[in-house]
Amino acid sequence: MNKNIKIIGKEILFPVLNSYSQVFFSTSKVLAVFLVFISFFDYGAGIGGLIAVAIANLLAHYLGYNAYFLKSGLYGFNSLLVGLGIGLAFQPSPELYVLVAISSITCFFLTIVFQGVLGKYGLPFLSIPFLVAIWIVGLSGGELTALNISERGIYTYNELFGLGGHTMVRLYNWLEALVGSSFIRIYFYSLGAIFFQKGLLAGIIISLGLLIYSRITFVLSILGYSVSYLFYILVGIEFNSLSYTFIGFNYILTAVALGGYYLIPGRISYAWIIILLPSVVLITISTQHFFQVFHISPYSLPFNMVVLMFLYALKLREKRPGGLLETPVQLGNPEKNLYLQSGNLKRFPARFPVAASLPFFGEWEVSQGHNGEITHKGAWRNAWDFIITDKNGKQFKGSGDFPEDYFCFGKAITAPSDGTVMEVVNSIPDNIIGDVDTKNNWGNTVILKHSDYIFSKLSHLKYHSVEVKEGDRVKQGQLLGKCGNSGRSPYPHLHFQFQTTPYIGSPTIDYPLGHYLLKGDKYTFETFSNPQKGQVVANPVKNELLAKVLHFIPGQRISGEFLVETIKTGTRIHKSNFNWNVNTDVFNSTYLESEEDGSLAYLYNNGNLHYFTNFTGKKETPLYWFFLTLFKVPLGFLPNSKIRDQVPVNMMFGGILKFLQDFIAPVFLFLKVDYTLEIKKAGDILSSGDVKMISEITKKVAGRQLDKYDFAITIKENGVFEIDILFNEFKIQMTCRNE
Repeated sequence: MNKNIKIIGKEILFPVLNSYSQVFFSTSKVLAVFLVFISFFDYGAGIGGLIAVAIANLLAHYLGYNAYFLKSGLYGFNSLLVGLGIGLAFQPSPELYVLVAISSITCFFLTIVFQGVLGKYGLPFLSIPFLVAIWIVGLSGGELTALNISERGIYTYNELFGLGGHTMVRLYNWLEALVGSSFIRIYFYSLGAIFFQKGLLAGIIISLGLLIYSRITFVLSILGYSVSYLFYILVGIEFNSLSYTFIGFNYILTAVALGGYYLIPGRISYAWIIILLPSVVLITISTQHFFQVFHISPYSLPFNMVVLMFLYALKLREKRPGGLLETPVQLGNPEKNLYLQSGNLKRFPARFPVAASLPFFGEWEVSQGHNGEITHKGAWRNAWDFIITDKNGKQFKGSGDFPEDYFCFGKAITAPSDGTVMEVVNSIPDNIIGDVDTKNNWGNTVILKHSDYIFSKLSHLKYHSVEVKEGDRVKQGQLLGKCGNSGRSPYPHLHFQFQTTPYIGSPTIDYPLGHYLLKGDKYTFETFSNPQKGQVVANPVKNELLAKVLHFIPGQRISGEFLVETIKTGTRIHKSNFNWNVNTDVFNSTYLESEEDGSLAYLYNNGNLHYFTNFTGKKETPLYWFFLTLFKVPLGFLPNSKIRDQVPVNMMFGGILKFLQDFIAPVFLFLKVDYTLEIKKAGDILSSGDVKMISEITKKVAGRQLDKYDFAITIKENGVFEIDILFNEFKIQMTCRNE
């Protein structure tokens, strides 16, 4: 029985509800309930919308279209809007609902077509299918003689009395008296108009639904509306016209789409809303005049035009500024998009598509960094010089009179990332110590192409040591040549830089190294960062046991035991067994799924690091604690290595603190969750044996510690995870094993 209820919910009810909330780019069931409720304020519209969305979802299901898009409501929301619009325009009758059904079918296939056409360019179809379908009906309206134009809304008090008697009439009068400001009234009218409702109450209920669902969406709706209002005043357009044209929802939807859904919410996305909304206003005014000729409304055309224009323009960028990022994976909630991205920006930033390693083995010191004192200046300022030093800081043995005296001379130089060899110089003799070759400035050099706009250059290589030729494909870590003393090099060292063109002498670009270990009291794992002068750095060396057990393969099954007890008394509070399955979704993202509660832990493994990227479902469950324990684990270490990261705020905070944080999250984060992981036992963990680590999570409010969680992890040679977790007064013990 319970299984059947779950199936009905997932396959029938969820697609319908999500079709309603998808109008606001959401899959929130709470918001959907609000929207279904207000859609029936005009019963003709409510019935028409429900019939239309049911037909669209049934078509998608029985014709075999994508189950993910069906469940998320993407196949149904355009038909829903068409059903609402037609249901509002005509008096209820059998003929009306036949028209709704036909229009819904038409709109559904338009949705499939526009999904295919715009999807080729990575663009959403928005409400374009709705526009085409509703215009078809609108232009045909004069010929539909069997249908009667709706008279609802003319005798407002009679209709209110019919809905709820004197109570509804008094509520209506109270709201009208309460909301005296035309600015606020038109805001609520505009919100209600998104669902073809004309009263204040519909807009108020939608605004409450938005506030509960997402504080960022709520703020964006006000921001979009307010910016448009100011522009109306600035250029002298009569703003009160929005109270009866109901076209103001274009401003709200544009702000929500660009400010929190298709772009990561932030100061820059908010600024672009302010810049773009005057264009939406002008398009709205002009299209209203144009469509009046045909006696139809432009509806959401201005919103569609500006959003698609801007998103398409962003697709054509050669570079992606850090403050204006498209949402990589849509989570259906602006806060989740923001909190996830704020943690992942330093993990795998979209603006750094090449994760380069250090181009050598062992520990090297940065003798000259970016904006160096000697040669790294002007257009060539973003480069590094590397040498090898001993424990006393010397870079040579003996007197250092010969290149062979220098520790780095003759050492292997490797490819920082996969690529193609674009240019090779291999015939320049090495200098004697103290001399330089200014004629052949860069000396023996290899230039690699890693992407269309990312090239690396490795210079001052040893005479006749280069092992590759132009056109060769190389893999990360592959031998290129040996460190030498050729060119403008008074002593042996490696010059390394990134550039955007494949030529010797090209200007440098400020592009970070993907992952490296920084030597200090402990080795710190750095991600997408620039080593500084005097720092000693090294590449992590992969641990085979870590690489094996953290390589989760779809179809794999994991089982284990979970025990919770008090620290002081050892009283057992909870004990259970669990089972997880490894799967992939439609985006080819790998995740662990709990058989017991359906929780999902998304992960990413690039061969160098294991990351958990997101968690959905019930917290305080075995999978949730596993997600936190191994939130980020490099697959290679040196002794005493330590890494740091940040867990997304929404994974650890809730209640009033997160509610307040949501309002200002795009501008400032006062909540923070720090994560650290390090090797627990001394010695070289790269040798055979168990791997022991400790990790720690600290919740902070305005920089002050609120809670602390301690994790101890032992990974056995047979691949079994043993995890101990201490927090507050509780201790959790977990054992996980592959079946």
